Amino acid sequence: MRGVEGKEGKRRFGISYIVLGLGIVTYLCVWGYTVFASEWKERSEEPQIAPIVKIIRGLRQYQQNTASFPPTFNQVEAEVWKHPNPPPYGSGGHTLVLKNYYYLYSLISPTRCTLWALPVGTRAKEASSYFLVIAPKERKKFKGPALDVKQASTITGEPTYTQLAMLGMIQQNDPPLRR
Repeated sequence: MRGVEGKEGKRRFGISYIVLGLGIVTYLCVWGYTVFASEWKERSEEPQIAPIVKIIRGLRQYQQNTASFPPTFNQVEAEVWKHPNPPPYGSGGHTLVLKNYYYLYSLISPTRCTLWALPVGTRAKEASSYFLVIAPKERKKFKGPALDVKQASTITGEPTYTQLAMLGMIQQNDPPLRR
């Protein structure tokens, strides 16, 4: 009988190695997922200015179609973008929040409009604020530090150069846009 007991003990010892191996693999998988998820969350909280290009193209395309910039984002949505589920355009269709940037649109004339891009969210202080004056074939771009709530409440659709300077906005010398 003793020989049979010894074989059972060895079998139990072999199963322990299998369970230990599965435990280690499970631990490594959970650790890898945790690292991936935390990096993904961190990236999703970072303000990304990339959507501004699509917004400018939409505004310019609307201007080409109608010979005037739109009064609000709602008209651009209906005429150009045509999303199946459009994002909410707040404040009468003049504001939009995308990728942790708050966009404020103002129509100045049929051939000129302005667009503020202000970072929002937990990592807003790491990004820059932008102010653009958009015309059919050119644009003026100003870049500055992230604005806090008090500063952001003072912005207008058509600020003067003095107001821009007081907010720390500096004009960027970009080459003219080509089509």
